[in-house]
Amino acid sequence: MRRGEMLALTFRDVDWTNQVITLRGETTKSGRTRMLPIATLRLKAVLEWLRLDEANETKGEDVAVFSNASGEPVRHFRKAWETTVLRANRQQPEWEKESNKPLTQESHTAFKAINLHWHDLRHEYASRLVERGVPLSQVRGLLGHASIVTTERYDNHTFAALQAAAGRLESGKTFTSASQTRPPNDAARADSKSASDSKARQDNDLKVGGPPGDRTRDTVIKSHVLYH
Repeated sequence: MRRGEMLALTFRDVDWTNQVITLRGETTKSGRTRMLPIATLRLKAVLEWLRLDEANETKGEDVAVFSNASGEPVRHFRKAWETTVLRANRQQPEWEKESNKPLTQESHTAFKAINLHWHDLRHEYASRLVERGVPLSQVRGLLGHASIVTTERYDNHTFAALQAAAGRLESGKTFTSASQTRPPNDAARADSKSASDSKARQDNDLKVGGPPGDRTRDTVIKSHVLYH
């Protein structure tokens, strides 16, 4: 989800029975409503934790998913994001004396050096899906892109992945003779005889000239193996 889509979520948008989150069209960049699966136990656990208020009671349906213990919606992620990034990189964030002031210059410099942005998480999510073979059309649906051209930017194959892909051609174990794969039956024999008769007619046409415009052999290569 985009940051704005997350901040607009309410618990009414979470279908706990079917494990689905609905992003309403009025909150998405494309203006289209889309459904997102709650696909991991980690995400489910976070949502269940966010659902509890300060009295350990369930928050109301109209309360924002990203809200504090009192049910007040979170307006900005900036401070929480900067704090998390710094601590994850073993840096202790320090702030100016006033609570609404930004990071101190030293902490801000450390944060900039880490160079991790909120949108990078979305990019990482998409890239991992692609690396695991999820089709770009499905990644596009999960991200909510209007065009698959935008999704293609996340298709960043590592060289190791490219090596593995090309290496599939090296092993003959994945190639099987068509005759071994499909045992002949009456229908197959009939097809074979029909193909043989057709080939004989083509050869005869070539010898006698054949119909106009049809004097050369078919140049399409017919593979004798089936790839599984």
